[in-house]
Amino acid sequence: MTDHYPRIMNLYGQQPPVVQWPDDNQLAINLVLNYEEGSELCPLDGDPYSEQWLTDLPGIQPRNSRHYSCESLFSYGARSGGWRILNLLKETGVTATVFACGLALERNPELAEAFTQADLEIAGHGWRWIDYSEFSPEIEKIHIQKTLDSIFNLTGQKAEGWYTGRKSPHTRALVIQAGLLYDSDAYDDDLPYYLLLDNRFHMVIPYTLVCNDCRYSMSPGWNSPEDAWFTMKATFDSLYRESKSQPRMMTVGLHTRLSGHPGRADTLKRFIDYAQHHKGVWFCQRRQIAHHWRKVSPP
Repeated sequence: MTDHYPRIMNLYGQQPPVVQWPDDNQLAINLVLNYEEGSELCPLDGDPYSEQWLTDLPGIQPRNSRHYSCESLFSYGARSGGWRILNLLKETGVTATVFACGLALERNPELAEAFTQADLEIAGHGWRWIDYSEFSPEIEKIHIQKTLDSIFNLTGQKAEGWYTGRKSPHTRALVIQAGLLYDSDAYDDDLPYYLLLDNRFHMVIPYTLVCNDCRYSMSPGWNSPEDAWFTMKATFDSLYRESKSQPRMMTVGLHTRLSGHPGRADTLKRFIDYAQHHKGVWFCQRRQIAHHWRKVSPP
């Protein structure tokens, strides 16, 4: 059986591919907005308890009942946080990729339409925001197709990318079978790369859990927006310095229920303003990175 999640300890090494980003830019920045609200674990959907991971109530123990506060924290992302971030993107003139759960989009078609009107990329993020690690490949395949169908029906986009996060051993194989251009279920590099799987070259665009607002809900993590600012700025400064001689890519992971709160959103704007004051910075979508990489650095 092909190993769809191989461990490769040396890929580019000291010789990363010499790739020029479009318009002679030197650093690509991709903002990823995870939209999961309404697709998480909830007894109303037949689950044993309400999802509590990645909320502003970290450390609480699951219980066999609804957790009204956690459900309300998720609802904030759909009702308010997502709109605040959308307005921030419009104000700053930058684009982003949305990792969208199919059921979340189904339950908020107005926000799905707003993502479309803002010309954001919509990538698949599972039918629900749940742990797929023990799902059968047959059921997971159905969930992937339902997600892709929902994205197309609600936004008119044919998704080109995928990120499950809590993936199964079968996820990448199923993504390849679905004909998607890339997946981001990896955290192992600063640049895209190819894997030869099932007799075809598949692109992986690594994601991040470092410049990711999930750290607001972790211990130790980010205790304040200042922590987020220092992490994003330090990451940018390092990659921008390196990108003068080699191509570099930076990802910032966001969630509507986390970065959608006012103080945190303000820090995101602070980072975008800071990056925009540097020459050679390309705010882009993941699919743009994928298409450009295939063009200038084919398998």
